[in-house]
Order: sequence, then C-alpha cells, then structure tokens
Amino acid sequence: MKDYFAILGTALLVTLPRVNACVGCRAPGVGGAEEPQTVTAGIAFSWSVISLLVLVLLVLAGLTAYIAKTCQRLDSEKNPS
Repeated sequence: MKDYFAILGTALLVTLPRVNACVGCRAPGVGGAEEPQTVTAGIAFSWSVISLLVLVLLVLAGLTAYIAKTCQRLDSEKNPS
C-alpha cells in the first residue's frame, strides 16, 4: 500500500509543472491592473477569503457558546441554589 501511495504521489508531482495558476494569481495581463478579468478575479478571491473567515468565526462562536453552557451547567450542578 505504501508503494501505491508513493507511485501516486510521484505521478502527481511530475504533472505539477503543467498546472497553471488561476487568473487572480498570475501577473496582470497587458491591460494592466485595470484589466476586467484581473479585477473580477481579485474581487472573487476577496469574497472567498471573507467567506472562509466568517465560517471560522462561526465555528469558534459555537465552540465558545458550548463551553460557556457546559461551564454554567457544571457550576449549577456543583452549587445548587
């Protein structure tokens, strides 16, 4: 099984130089930075980063709420009023 993954990994690394960067990652075209494709790709990339940050913040907020609720429950069990 190790040999299979080693061969698969080697095959993927050999084909890696053929992979091209997306429009937002490569250098701007001859039209400069105001080229429509470059601007659109940059905006899309910005929104994708913001979306992923929101997702991370939602997960962290959920974990915080869970921990706070668990601490309150344990405190009320330990010190009943």
